[in-house]
Amino acid sequence: METPIWAIGLFIIVSVMSAVATFFVKIGAPKITRNIKRLVKNWHFFFGISIYGLATILSLIALKFGQLSVLYPFVALQYVWANILSKKYLGEKITALKWAGIALIFVGVSLIGMGA
Repeated sequence: METPIWAIGLFIIVSVMSAVATFFVKIGAPKITRNIKRLVKNWHFFFGISIYGLATILSLIALKFGQLSVLYPFVALQYVWANILSKKYLGEKITALKWAGIALIFVGVSLIGMGA
């Protein structure tokens, strides 16, 4: 079975959605409490969980038509997007070692993508 290009594109979108979901769960995590009223008002957390759910559905669609060995490495791009979001919106620092890791992720995903 050959993996269609649209399935690879869908998995790239899933990686962005997963990073965004992680970002919102991170924002909502400090507000998690046993108080049901406060928990229900924690929209950041529930929005992040909802995005995870949607990303899971989209990844199932892509996996139905593509090879796991080709598609799943694109999930690693989630780490790239998460670093960018955390730097831009949370003020976290991206060290030289993290930049090197990001470069290696891009190289690895590109090599796998070319072999699709």
